[in-house]
Amino acid sequence: MRKRTWKAAGVLGGILILGTGSGTLVHAEEASMEVAVGQSADSVPEEINTWETKAAANVNSYANIRSDASEEAEKTGVLPKGAAADVIEQQGEWTKITSGEVEGYVKTDLLVFSQEAQNLYESTYGTRGTVTASSLRIRNTPSLEGEIVGAKPQGSQVTLEGQEGDWYQVDLGDGQPAYMSAEYIEIEENEALTMEEYQALQAAEAQAAREAQQQEQAAAAAASVSGGELDLLAALIQCEAGGESHTGKVAVGAVVMNRVRSGQFPNSITEVVYQSGQFSPVASGALSSVLAQGARSDCYDAAREALAGSNPVGGCLYFNSGSGQGIQIGNQHFY
Repeated sequence: MRKRTWKAAGVLGGILILGTGSGTLVHAEEASMEVAVGQSADSVPEEINTWETKAAANVNSYANIRSDASEEAEKTGVLPKGAAADVIEQQGEWTKITSGEVEGYVKTDLLVFSQEAQNLYESTYGTRGTVTASSLRIRNTPSLEGEIVGAKPQGSQVTLEGQEGDWYQVDLGDGQPAYMSAEYIEIEENEALTMEEYQALQAAEAQAAREAQQQEQAAAAAASVSGGELDLLAALIQCEAGGESHTGKVAVGAVVMNRVRSGQFPNSITEVVYQSGQFSPVASGALSSVLAQGARSDCYDAAREALAGSNPVGGCLYFNSGSGQGIQIGNQHFY
């Protein structure tokens, strides 16, 4: 989701009094004095409520943004649930908004405005800010008279719990009251997505869902494997890749699992391993010897990873130590 930052307006008002002839600061009621080290304010912004002219999407997923005030108009972007937009004008059933890089029209009944928009936004995303001053003081009350209880360096992230005038109440994690000057905190704002960004996000989410499903299926397959098949896979890995890296060992296990899932081969580990003419350690008797003694723990680790879905060789169904084709891992090639 697109984000932007905006600088919270804060003005504390008051005057600066200097000791006669000494230049020593004896009293200050300016927001700039909340900066602990070397920060000055060239101008004091007017106090405004930034949410008075904003809206938020009151939907379950996304609100469509269109190029014109019509459901037939082209989609120019989407406004995610709770995301903020600046209101340009309201035209009855439609509201013209701008958000991020998108400008267009949203159905008015899909939006909430002003304070309600702020409440929805904060309940959806929470509110975090970034310190922009070189070092910003933390006080125990929302006042320059409050005790200084700490400071945050530039770039620090703070969780905002509320606002009292020109001060944000912040959560420091210790349950104690803490306030910081709003003038030197920028707030990230979740905004609209262009159609290209939205489509890319949808594709990424779909890919993540597919990968999660594959992991679940692999985990289910691993859970269904008998102890004997785990022993067999670990023993084969030791025979075929005992001197290879951990990745090389997992790769051999992954080839076996690829075969189990392929329609070209039997559908169990035992049948794949013992299929005639496939693995030389079977014919030589080396596999039986390792099974009798028990495979090494590192080969068991690799077997478990392969059973759980770890696969450094994609869909490869074969491997050897000298073809020069396919994916090379250590001394072996997978294809």
